Amino acid sequence: MEAVFAELAADLAPVYRRRDLRANGVLYQRGLLMPGVAGNCWSSAEAVGLDRPYRLHHLLERAH
Repeated sequence: MEAVFAELAADLAPVYRRRDLRANGVLYQRGLLMPGVAGNCWSSAEAVGLDRPYRLHHLLERAH
């Protein structure tokens, strides 16, 4: 599973110009693909081990 996810992350890397946005995008994708996650930022953040969802909120709302 990790190899498939690494391949997906590599395929999506050109979409994100900045390294921090790329990392947040990978975390968000990982959260969405986890079983039992509701698909919102709070549950995705908790699923990937973040304390708060603000990094994911920034990615979805304000990042360019």
